[in-house]
Amino acid sequence: MSRMKGWVTAFCGVIAIALVLGLSSVWLNIERMDLAYDLNKLEKELANRTALVSKLELERNNLISPYRLKKLAAMYGMVPVGPGQMRIMTGQDKGQDK
Repeated sequence: MSRMKGWVTAFCGVIAIALVLGLSSVWLNIERMDLAYDLNKLEKELANRTALVSKLELERNNLISPYRLKKLAAMYGMVPVGPGQMRIMTGQDKGQDK
């Protein structure tokens, strides 16, 4: 009878270990899936931000294009400076009238 009790105890121990290993496996799989969803979400966010940066760079380049600036300057009556109209200021010229 004591031999049978030993087998039952061993069998219950093996079942308990198998249950713990099975639950651990399920828990790890759930964690892996959660991380995969989070990674997918972050990849989409990165792609959206990269696309936004590209659009903003294109808009910036359009706004500062020489052709557009020349067209706007003409529309507002601006012309290139003539000889003697431009004065280059250095650090020593500040606050001094010549």
